[in-house]
Amino acid sequence: MTGFFPDLLTKAQLSDSEINVSLDLLTRGEIEEQPKSAFLAALHCRGETAAELAGFARAILERGTKVVIERDPASPLLELCGTGGDRAGFLNISTAAMFVAAGAGARVVKHGNRGVSSRCGSADVLEALGVSLHLKPSSVPSVLERAGSVFLLASDFHPVISSLASLRKSLAVAGQMTIFNLLGPLLNPALPEAQLTGIFNPNQLMFYAEALGMLGRGVAWAVHGEGLQSDSGVDELSITGPSKVVAFRKRNNEEASLEEFIINPQELGFSAIESPELLLGGNAQSNALRIQSILSGEEVGAARDMIVLNAAAALHLSGLGGSLQESLSLAAESIASGKASRALDLLRESSNSHSAD
Repeated sequence: MTGFFPDLLTKAQLSDSEINVSLDLLTRGEIEEQPKSAFLAALHCRGETAAELAGFARAILERGTKVVIERDPASPLLELCGTGGDRAGFLNISTAAMFVAAGAGARVVKHGNRGVSSRCGSADVLEALGVSLHLKPSSVPSVLERAGSVFLLASDFHPVISSLASLRKSLAVAGQMTIFNLLGPLLNPALPEAQLTGIFNPNQLMFYAEALGMLGRGVAWAVHGEGLQSDSGVDELSITGPSKVVAFRKRNNEEASLEEFIINPQELGFSAIESPELLLGGNAQSNALRIQSILSGEEVGAARDMIVLNAAAALHLSGLGGSLQESLSLAAESIASGKASRALDLLRESSNSHSAD
């Protein structure tokens, strides 16, 4: 191991102090990339713990820009996103689902970035949809109140993420996974109370749900769905086959619980997919056109169904729908009524009127 970073060979788990030191070293320009890459690779090879994942997230949040949004116990702030990294090439499911959820009455604060390991990240497709990506922190509550949803670009709110862009890109090119492939969904500066997060590796669901709880989420699902083939998976709830879920919930008495279960799309009324290729996405422009078509009700089928399923899960976590089946009805109605499409229009209008550009 390098002389700069903690020796992971003797550390089963880094302390918060060691995490802070490591993060500072990672962002120091005078240190070459090789020891930084070696440290991150060794940490991932040893296996990150839930406490380390939460610890790195806290350290980055502490160094970032704060977002203050008034809380409403009856309407929690909602995040729905995926870690990325599944290499499935699907349409931007969670980004489209944010408008379905907002149209159904949820308060969605989505945090994301441009694509690193994919052709089209959430920021890329939102930009193609005409949404302004750059907001002043003080404008975020106004946009949310007006539109029902708001997008926070990670690089604008987290200097650490920006300073590590080159290192992360070189690691991605080398095919090296690191803790930063997991951290994105944990870094929402609005600190949402409810969260739906897709995980590319089903073996990481339990420790990811634990990390979400450590970061103060009141209710959260870590999910992993079946991909186009039974031996592949996606960081979304899937309609191609069963999805694994680990649910975290904090009770009123502050006791927390973790529960594992399976969601079978056929049991919820979804039909078998005749053309799985319809789930695949393309570049930002083509994905934006399809999302608009789905939200308007023009395109139906597999991609629309997968968006509805993920939006329904998010609505259920927000307390909208006493059961997942009820939340599915709310999500479908959001599209049928035009409210989902209107939610996109409102975010486009409001973000541009408050743009920091």
